[in-house]
Order: sequence, then structure tokens, then C-alpha cells
Amino acid sequence: MNPKKHPDYDPIALSKEMITKMAEAFGRYDDRTGREQQRMTLNEAAAQFGITSLKARKILITAGVYSTAVSREVQDLYRRGRSVAEIGRMLNLSRASVHSYLPYSKMIYKMDRLSTTAERELLYRKRKKAKADLAHVVTEENLWSALEIFQKYPFHLMRGIEETGSMKFTYRLSVPAAGRVGASLVLEPGGIMISMTEVLMAFDRILRLQNMEEPPEQLGIPNDSYLYAILLGIGLIRREGV
Repeated sequence: MNPKKHPDYDPIALSKEMITKMAEAFGRYDDRTGREQQRMTLNEAAAQFGITSLKARKILITAGVYSTAVSREVQDLYRRGRSVAEIGRMLNLSRASVHSYLPYSKMIYKMDRLSTTAERELLYRKRKKAKADLAHVVTEENLWSALEIFQKYPFHLMRGIEETGSMKFTYRLSVPAAGRVGASLVLEPGGIMISMTEVLMAFDRILRLQNMEEPPEQLGIPNDSYLYAILLGIGLIRREGV
């Protein structure tokens, strides 16, 4: 994303959003009080958001949720007018490490790239939760929630038993003004439509069987169909033997 080409691009707002998301995921760590409020390690937070541990530390320090003896000393020296180079020599730290212990002053560098990573991570967690909710409580409401959040997710149209060479496709929900009534799944590429009526008929059969591991022929859904691939992907059914 190029800010000059996108007038709505707001790096400061994106930075604040990124900082908030990381802080919520990480929790809080202060070496003076322990790890009781820490939900993940620094490296885990970095991996989850697709960034380096140095950048993750800088973001968490900016959020005020990460504090160690080193970070406090670096920040104290910096406030007293010491340069980054001087602090590095005094504490035997690299220039990059010194910077990672100092909070951002305005916005996160390369925020467009970080924002995209954070958005992908947030979407992944939402899809994971929707799939778990549907598997735990098989209701029409949870089905609809899963179908909404799995839009644009790459599914595989099965060809035989193996997925090798299977065709990828996505879908979007076509929702009329009346809401869910009359909605359909529009497949891409191709524009093929699967009506919600067809989806709900399969859903009702699954509920009647009360066994999501039933072979697809028992569900009345061909295992090489788009609908089977979608229901498999969102966790409503499971492939036999898996």
C-alpha cells in the first residue's frame, strides 16, 4: 500500500490499532512482578503477527505492557540525553537492540505491511473460533457465522481421495435486502451459485444423522462437490477416516 496513492491511508491510526491488537494478544509482562498476566512469550507474539522479536518488543513497550530491567535502563539513559550509540556501548547492545527497547514516538515503521499481517492473523483467529463453535454447538446460527467469516477462504474441490492437484475456489455470500432469506454462496472462479436452501437441507440431514463422520453418500452430498468441500472446510463434517 502506498500512502501517496491512497488518501484514506492513516498510518497513525493503523499503528494504534496494531499496538492494541498485539497488547491484547500478549497480555502483560513485568520482570518485577512475574508472568501471571502474560499469555504468550515475546517470540510467540512475534511469530503470531509475522514480525521480528525486536519489532514485537518495541510495539509491546509502546503499549506499556512489557517491562524488563534492560528496557527500563535503556529508556532511562535515553531520557537523560544519551544517544542510541552511547547506550549501545554502555550496555553492550547492538543499535537495533537499543531501538527495540525504546517506544515508538509517532507511528510504526512500515505500518502498511504490519497492518496486513495483523489483519490476516485476526481473520485466522476468527475463522478458527467459528469452526470450533460450530463443531461444539451445531446450530444454524453458528453455521451462518462460519459461512460469513469463511468468505474468500481458499477451499479445495476434491478429485478422488487425494488433494494433490485439487482445484482451489472461494465463495462470497450474496445476501439480499431481506437478509438471510434467499441468500446464496457465489463461487469464484465461475460464478456458480449454491443456495442457502441447499446448504440448510444438507445441514438438516447432518443433524438428523447426529454423526458428522458419516460418509458423504449418507449425507446426500457427493465428496467431489463444492458444497462438500465447504462443509468440510468449516468443520461441519469430517472426512471419513480422518
